[in-house]
Amino acid sequence: MAVPLRTCLICHQRAEKKSLYRLVLIGAELFYDNKHRAPGRGYYICQKVECLGRFLEGKRRLGRLPIGSEALDTESRALLQGVLKKTIDARG
Repeated sequence: MAVPLRTCLICHQRAEKKSLYRLVLIGAELFYDNKHRAPGRGYYICQKVECLGRFLEGKRRLGRLPIGSEALDTESRALLQGVLKKTIDARG
């Protein structure tokens, strides 16, 4: 059976869908979909510290849509920043 692949918004590398962070656009707001089941257009970011950090810092557009990380809802932003901090702390 084929493994679904998706492309990271930041580094453009392809990886297995389940190994990426999924963001879903609902209306004009982005949400972190940790279960990969929410309806709507999905956008993916790989688990590299550099990619997640660049996304959270910047205002990178998502595909052709004129929005970026500023569209993240407060809870999703806090969750992703927590993940980033834990990853950085684990590196030492």
